[in-house]
Amino acid sequence: MTVETGHMGLLGRSSLITAGAAGAVGALVTVAIVLTLGVIAFAPLSQLGAAGAQAGIVAAFLCVVLSAAVYALLGNSVMPAGGPSSATALLAAALLARVVATAGDVAPAELLLQAWVCLAAAVTSMGALQLLMAALRLGRLASVVPQPVLSGFMNGIALLILLSQLPALLALPPERWQADGWRAVNALQPAALALGLGTAALVWLLQWRAPRLPASLLGLLAGVAAYHLLPRLWPALQMGPTLGAIDITAAWPGLLAGLAQPEAAASALGRHAGAIALTAVLLASIGTLESMLNLRAVDQQHGTRHQQGRELRALGLSNLLGGPLGALPMAHVRARAISILQAGGRGRAGAAGAVLASALLVTWGAPAIAALPQTVLAGVMVTIAVSLADRWSAPLWQRLRHGPGRRTVGRSLAIVVLVCALTVWQGPALGVAAGMLLATIDFVHGMNRLLIRNRSDGTVQPSRRVYRPALEALLQTARGRITVLALEGALFFGSAERVADEADTLPADCRFLVLDLRRVSTVDDSAVAVLGQLQQQLARRGVGLLLAGVVPGSAHQQQLQTFLHTTGAGAAPVCFSDTDHAVEHAERQLLATAAGDTDLGSSLPLAQSALMHTLTPAQVSTVSGCLQRRQLRAGERLFNEGDAADGLYVLTQGSVSITSASGQRFVSFSPATMLGELAMLDGNGRSASAVADTDSVVHLLSCEALAQLAQDDATLCALLYRNIAVHLAQRLRVATHAWRGAAG
Repeated sequence: MTVETGHMGLLGRSSLITAGAAGAVGALVTVAIVLTLGVIAFAPLSQLGAAGAQAGIVAAFLCVVLSAAVYALLGNSVMPAGGPSSATALLAAALLARVVATAGDVAPAELLLQAWVCLAAAVTSMGALQLLMAALRLGRLASVVPQPVLSGFMNGIALLILLSQLPALLALPPERWQADGWRAVNALQPAALALGLGTAALVWLLQWRAPRLPASLLGLLAGVAAYHLLPRLWPALQMGPTLGAIDITAAWPGLLAGLAQPEAAASALGRHAGAIALTAVLLASIGTLESMLNLRAVDQQHGTRHQQGRELRALGLSNLLGGPLGALPMAHVRARAISILQAGGRGRAGAAGAVLASALLVTWGAPAIAALPQTVLAGVMVTIAVSLADRWSAPLWQRLRHGPGRRTVGRSLAIVVLVCALTVWQGPALGVAAGMLLATIDFVHGMNRLLIRNRSDGTVQPSRRVYRPALEALLQTARGRITVLALEGALFFGSAERVADEADTLPADCRFLVLDLRRVSTVDDSAVAVLGQLQQQLARRGVGLLLAGVVPGSAHQQQLQTFLHTTGAGAAPVCFSDTDHAVEHAERQLLATAAGDTDLGSSLPLAQSALMHTLTPAQVSTVSGCLQRRQLRAGERLFNEGDAADGLYVLTQGSVSITSASGQRFVSFSPATMLGELAMLDGNGRSASAVADTDSVVHLLSCEALAQLAQDDATLCALLYRNIAVHLAQRLRVATHAWRGAAG
């Protein structure tokens, strides 16, 4: 046990050392990005010369040291690595540009003071807002971003990093690149480009052949060695500049700058309070969205899952504590996280290693930073940028050419390309916003298209009611005037009009439209309003609207409460628990119109029953004498599933349904029909239960009575068997007709 404990402790120390070293690699390879974003944020202070750039570099390193330290301590993702981002740096630059524009003719020291205190107030407020967002659980907003939008965002960020490394790879001064654009490529240094790409190739080779080694660190060291050794062999080689020295003591940062001049600081805060508040809101919203998307992207690449609320609280506290000390706004930086993960780091230890390395770089390691070649760092960043690219959309390009669902795949890829292009052109905020809008439109279009699950008529989907032959003959043609629309998904403001459009295509002779809502997940108020308008429009055309799948007391019934009403005095409600009962209601109404039979449960004489068909009055009298009359109250069971067959029943009044043990209706019988004949014929037990729907009257022809008739009058018995067979054949014919229609 002692040996095991010591061994585990050694492994723990080794893992911490590895994680710390990986964090140092991440800090080294992203140091150029940190420097660049600091300069970008303070670019409006260009009139201060080197002092403005130095202030930006100080603010950037305070972000990756102070704010990132808090985030590394409190964050719980696979890699809680924080730093400045391009989007937040540009927002900071916009605030400082306003400060400079309204400063007037002031001394350079006072202008720098105003810039520091305004930026510090905005970043501090950003942190407070992020804590409020965490309390309101708004960190989950990024989880609802569709995958095509996330993929486009990931590819856009990767392209932005690649483009930002071009000046260093080509050994071009940034100011010339900004001034001349792609025309500046004519002045590139081939040796610098070769060294940068060679460094990238070495990192890729090591990641492929030796994945356990810290490929980024080894590639960086090899590139630095080549940069300093090759010119000794070939002095004419031009490999571009190094990073140069950094002076972090150039000025007091943040709110500390206002300690010496509190009145001037207070005046600046009051004069720019509106701009500070607006910037804080933008920083909190855009910084949070960018961080949550980056965290989600890292999770997808490494099969992990972060806690949105905890990460957002950690980000908020980081900015709340780092802001007053002059740190740039901090977000989760995916490039920094991936570089540490690729080097073998993980969790807080890796992030803390990056923080410690960043602190050492700008203090004791300043000379080492000055000697780092920009093109070598750019080569390492190229490998990181490529690893940031989305892998989800890659297989879609193959499916677009050969796979199924090419139209859907094409829409997804269009969103990916649009978000990527807008992210590169106008930044992540506009790219994600446009992608969300397009994805929402595509979603609504898809819901609108997929809402109609199936369309049929009463011939294909008749009710389970068994009618006497005369009425069934009328329904053979009348059922075609019933249309059934089965809906699926959400019935809301974006899809309800699809139902109205479908109703416009109903046949001219249609008299009932049944909407099956059984598979509808939700119905909002807008959909209820559309249904109300639809009922009025259909009523003017003489078409009744029936809603199926609305169980009393269900969520649908509550949502449709304002729409539920009866069509007239004594009329049945327009809502039914299932499509079967809705179609039966429509059939009854059609029969009432065609045959004038408004009460299908009314009493009929035995002579009109299916069992007595074609029998003479004398034969009817003989059979009637063999029947046992029984009255049933509504809800009373005639027989139960599994009971032994005692004969068949002739229904002359009311309604009897065959149901399962759970109450599911299989079939319902109307007066003049018979039931229970199958069990009598095959001698097996009852296959289901029979329950009276209303007060009913049945007549039992027992097995013993039928056997006695066979002895006394074989001809009459043969006629009875024929009528039983015809009754079964008619029921089978109706079912076959429905199956044929459903099969097309």
